[in-house]
Amino acid sequence: MNKTKVTYYFRKPQPQYFSIEKVFEQVIAHMPKDIEPVIYKLKNGTNGWWGRLKALWEVWRNRGGINHITGDITFVALALPKKGLVVTFHDMESLAQYKGWRFMILKYLWVNIPVRRAQEVTVISEHTKKQLLQWTGCNSNKITVIHNPLPENINYCPKNLNVLCPTILVMGTKANKNVEGIFKAVYLLKKQWLEKKRTELGTKYLPVGIKLLVVGDLNPEQKALSKQYKLDVDNLVQVPYEQIMHAYQSCDLLCFPSFYEGFGLPIIEAQAIGRPVITSDFGAMKEIAGAGALLVDPHDCHQIAAAIEALLHNPTQRNKVIAEGLRNIQQFKVNHISSLYKQLYEFS
Repeated sequence: MNKTKVTYYFRKPQPQYFSIEKVFEQVIAHMPKDIEPVIYKLKNGTNGWWGRLKALWEVWRNRGGINHITGDITFVALALPKKGLVVTFHDMESLAQYKGWRFMILKYLWVNIPVRRAQEVTVISEHTKKQLLQWTGCNSNKITVIHNPLPENINYCPKNLNVLCPTILVMGTKANKNVEGIFKAVYLLKKQWLEKKRTELGTKYLPVGIKLLVVGDLNPEQKALSKQYKLDVDNLVQVPYEQIMHAYQSCDLLCFPSFYEGFGLPIIEAQAIGRPVITSDFGAMKEIAGAGALLVDPHDCHQIAAAIEALLHNPTQRNKVIAEGLRNIQQFKVNHISSLYKQLYEFS
């Protein structure tokens, strides 16, 4: 059998950066047998112009027939032939933080030139495709949306709602994750419940409290806010993936009203395990969640609070969101994602 050789280019390994690697490790592992993958990880760093020049030389020396740049180091497209070149973009946020002449130079080297040189461009969401079209003005037919795959080791794990003290999972603590908005929403909800408990009806169905399970290192301001609002917060920092999976299994819902995501993997991870999801009503979050989430304006703490209450107190709505989430994740199965890349290589 004649095999098609595909060379995958990865950034230099660094412990703190692994998301791109995890995505393509799965994709490569499920490629059909007629694809021969060659994995190349940069040996040189990409800090400074000298480091980047060495990276270009390194990539050129290891070029193949079909060359796939998996993300982050898109500038190395300069060292690869146009024919058979596939470039994947994950999001534009890392570049958008720069301003002025620095932004223009980086955008030209990391976005415009790679898009122009590539035979095929892939993005992980329609949201990223829209941004890429705005930044480059290229033909939309050149860009293919291929979502990230759902990790294979996630299995459906139903759980009865903890009525007395539900656990809300918060994934990530960076500025875009909106931790402060979630904290304020929970504070408002607890305040509302306290007022309702003054009536006899309120004492029959309202929880005693809410536990927040936060994955990621809380900064001093976030810690101070949790104390100010007297919130019950468990914080998981630099824990193994198995413990993160346990966090999904032990929670009662995922609250993920992010301001920005290139994709939003926690959404489909929670859906696959069978947890209802709250996320933002725009961008990649809305796209990836499908019908399997309650959508809110992440800037409106009252909307977030209302969504939490709906999923805790309305069993019909909760069950519907869970069921829609389980249907939604079918499109993210790794075999399907790998087959989409395989089809792309046939045209390269």
